[in-house]
Amino acid sequence: MAVGTGAYSGLATADVWTLLVGHAPNGFFAADSNQLLAAGSTLVMAMPAWIAFGVAGFMLVHACRKRRQRRRIFKTVN
Repeated sequence: MAVGTGAYSGLATADVWTLLVGHAPNGFFAADSNQLLAAGSTLVMAMPAWIAFGVAGFMLVHACRKRRQRRRIFKTVN
């Protein structure tokens, strides 16, 4: 779909979810008791997929990066 020869039409996150999981996400989020979470998930599913996956990827890269070891002021005595 994304690399077809036709005109570019962006994929929504819900479309990619359906392609990966096999069913639409609407039933899962509508049954949620928290109205704020249901509204937020509906908003995320409506945005373009590259934004949702780009933000998730950036957060994973940032959280899992290799960090320098910090210098300690006090030495441990054994």
